[in-house]
Amino acid sequence: MDYTLTYVLAGVGTLFVLIWAVLFFKYKDKYDDMLQVLNTNQYPLCELYYIGLGVIDMFHINMNSTMGRRKEKRIAQIYGERYASFYHYCILGGQITYILTFVPVCCFLSALLQDKMLAVVCFVMVFVLVYYLDMRINNAVDQRKDEILSEYPEVLSKLTLLINAGMVVREAWKQVAYTGDSALYQEMQIASEEMNNGVSEIDALYNFSQRCVLKEIRKFASILSQNLQKGGSELTLSLRYMNTESWEEKKNMAKRKGEAAGQKLMIPLMMIFVGILMMIMVPIFTNMF
Repeated sequence: MDYTLTYVLAGVGTLFVLIWAVLFFKYKDKYDDMLQVLNTNQYPLCELYYIGLGVIDMFHINMNSTMGRRKEKRIAQIYGERYASFYHYCILGGQITYILTFVPVCCFLSALLQDKMLAVVCFVMVFVLVYYLDMRINNAVDQRKDEILSEYPEVLSKLTLLINAGMVVREAWKQVAYTGDSALYQEMQIASEEMNNGVSEIDALYNFSQRCVLKEIRKFASILSQNLQKGGSELTLSLRYMNTESWEEKKNMAKRKGEAAGQKLMIPLMMIFVGILMMIMVPIFTNMF
């Protein structure tokens, strides 16, 4: 590494340290109450997030951009609409904090050791750490969708049975909603509480489908809403058809998960194979030269 690059890295690191110090003294105690809510296991170094939150406050960063609204919708699926803006704010603050905290470390370490590859590796690690917060939300959303889809056939079977026995939709919904505590049952309980608080059944079902964000659930809620609006005796037949379809889809989903698990097992096997191959080949080439 030439000295020019060393001086550049040292200069960038110094600039970041100065910015960090200004933010530290200005915002150190401003966000204490907010940051105490965050789980340190889920949000590493969350006690330092006031650095990033200070940047958002200082530069009036727009949280309602197109990308920001999409991100907030994903967060709402995990924490609810009420707290989506709060966690969006904290996550963005955390990402900025990671950049301002670890970039100067990377710069000074690379400049001190004069190693270009070390600089590249360090900056990649910072990027991974920044992306971690988004990845955690995305993984939680995917897990929640899988959980809802796995519960959907069972819920549909219970609801079909009760409605077929002559129970009205609203009462059947309430009966099924409180037979479990997992994601889909919790969303049904929220919809049931909305109905009890004066929200129309159609609006409650619509809100339910929007929170679940799955086409299967939207179709299910749509059929129930149409029955409430128009009436008719075809609801039981529609529910039976969807019930059969949902169980088939659950079987297919289990097969896909099994295939994906098998593919994931190949990764460590390939790594072991490459490691063994290197252990064999490196001594051979060393002796040759």
